[in-house]
Amino acid sequence: MSENIYTQLNTKTIKTVSAPDISAVTNPIHFQESDKEALETTVLVNKASYRLDGGPIPGTQQIVTQAFTDSGASNLVVFTPAVGEVWSISAGSYSSTGGTSRIFLFLKDNVNGTAMEIADESASGGQHNPLDPFASPGFLIDENMSIVATVAVTDSVSSNLYLSASRVR
Repeated sequence: MSENIYTQLNTKTIKTVSAPDISAVTNPIHFQESDKEALETTVLVNKASYRLDGGPIPGTQQIVTQAFTDSGASNLVVFTPAVGEVWSISAGSYSSTGGTSRIFLFLKDNVNGTAMEIADESASGGQHNPLDPFASPGFLIDENMSIVATVAVTDSVSSNLYLSASRVR
C-alpha cells in the first residue's frame, strides 16, 4: 500500500502537493497490521509537507464568502468542513451595500442540533465591519460543526459575509 502512495504522488513536489492530493491517497488506509507500512509512509508524507505541526496546511487558506439578498436568510449553512478535515476560522467581516442589515452567526453542532451565537454585527451604507469575536486565535471547526447565518434586513440591497479559513488537518 505504501508503494501506492508514492506512485500516486510521484509527479508532485512538496511545494505542489495539495491537502486534497494527500487526503485522496491516504484516506483509504485502514488501521490494521497489514497497512502498517502505509501508515508509516502517511506520517512521513504529512511531516514532509508540514501537515503535522498543528499550523495551517500550506496552500489551504481561503476566504469563505456568502452573499445575502434583501430578503435576508434564516439558518443558512455557510461552512461545514468535509469528513476528516479540521479548519481554523481566524477572522471575519460583514458588509452591506445601500441600506442596513444585521447578521447573527451561529456555531451549530450537527450531531445533537444545538447551536450557540458567535457573532452579531450590523452594517449599512457600504460599511465593511469586522466580526469582533474573531480576535486571535479564532476557533477550530470539524465535520460535526457548521457555521450558520441568519440575516435580518431592513432596507439593504445586499450584504456579504467573509470568513478567513485555514485547514489544519
